[in-house]
Amino acid sequence: MKIAILVLLVPFSFSAHSACSQDGKAIMEMQEKKQKVKYESEVQSVVLLDVKSKQKEKRTMKHYAVKSEGGSEKALLTFVEPADIKGSAVLNWRDKSSDDQWVYLPALKKLQRIASGSKRKYFMGTDFTFADLEGEVLKNYNYSCDKEEACPSKKGKCFVITATPKDKKIKRMTGYTKRVLWVENNRYVTHKIQYHNLKGKHFKTAEYLKWKQEGKVWRPNLAVMSREGKHKTYIKVKKRTLNTEIKDVVFSKRYVEKEMHIK
Repeated sequence: MKIAILVLLVPFSFSAHSACSQDGKAIMEMQEKKQKVKYESEVQSVVLLDVKSKQKEKRTMKHYAVKSEGGSEKALLTFVEPADIKGSAVLNWRDKSSDDQWVYLPALKKLQRIASGSKRKYFMGTDFTFADLEGEVLKNYNYSCDKEEACPSKKGKCFVITATPKDKKIKRMTGYTKRVLWVENNRYVTHKIQYHNLKGKHFKTAEYLKWKQEGKVWRPNLAVMSREGKHKTYIKVKKRTLNTEIKDVVFSKRYVEKEMHIK
């Protein structure tokens, strides 16, 4: 009877996943192409959870982003509430040759550039680092597709892709030896990312849920970042606007320094 059971299980275990049908880098480039919009803005509800004590902190953020045809990107993330952190912000500029990031704290009245060695630090008590806020920077990673398997949602199939830093500088900057991504092979959206620290240990997981189609692109309405089973960050999208022009001044250093982002 035991032999019969093993015979039945072996074929099933091999059919649970299969070899990749596409190159890892090509998959990530296709995702970037399919999900790209020029202008994007969101109002986000944030909950920070201490898993052991069940203590919660609630915040509201606004996010603005623009992508040019030439490949450059700019983004502004700012806190709206609570009052003690209102106006705190992160400004990102990225093009083919550079990645610049600044943080603004109202108490200091100063926009401070974030050095590459500080990008692994956590942003305002969340489980997202400053490096995480930059999004997927394709030029900084090698991507290999390991297999195809059922997506974490159990709906559809996902490419399982390993992203490794192209050099030691990127590894030190992010604090990650690798990330493992589950990218759906139909819509080309990322359902889950596992983060591995400098010791190679998986210590953090991001899940992207409640997907909604906005025109030709898809966006998650909920993101959950879990760190070492001790702390979680929930980001829920309350409002989203795509392809409505955002003035260039919003992404300028002067706009933040003069606190024009605080409304």
